[in-house]
Amino acid sequence: MTIDFSEGIDPQQFAPLPAHDRVFVGGRTVWTGPYRPPVVVCQPNRWGVVEDTFPSVPCVVEADPVVTGWLALPDDVVGFVDRAHRPISQPGRSPEGREAMRKASRLASMVAQLKGVGPLTRDFARTVPLITPVEAVQIIEFFDSCGIVGVRPLDGLAGGLAVTVRADHTEAELRSFAEALEQALGR
Repeated sequence: MTIDFSEGIDPQQFAPLPAHDRVFVGGRTVWTGPYRPPVVVCQPNRWGVVEDTFPSVPCVVEADPVVTGWLALPDDVVGFVDRAHRPISQPGRSPEGREAMRKASRLASMVAQLKGVGPLTRDFARTVPLITPVEAVQIIEFFDSCGIVGVRPLDGLAGGLAVTVRADHTEAELRSFAEALEQALGR
């Protein structure tokens, strides 16, 4: 059986973000300017972290269409795009998004009980950014052998993983992920 924990867009397809107006520190965005509106902001960001500050200029929101409707937005939003920067309509507050966030919180609680593992932050939506004591590539290779796909490494963090939870993931699938992670750490 395969269990897919991907966001639905291959990270290789994420459009590049302009870097002239921001610095990423610990998964969060620090806005530096100068701004060339409209500024592309991510909510949540590509690590899955819910952003809590935005520049005070017109913004295009790079959105996770499932959960962005539940999250804070910039004051001046002029449009929405998906991770590949294709235009989308403004995300709404779907029950699916709320359930995915609830299950992501459940998964984070499960893996936080493993030695040396924890969510990078508690301000995440449906993509849980995890930090582990083992190289992400080794863990992902182990997951592949177990039928767990779609987990991606967090850029710049050797043991960082991004795990996206969907509303239809079962409790058994979440447990399977946590158990496989525990096995990968014990190798």
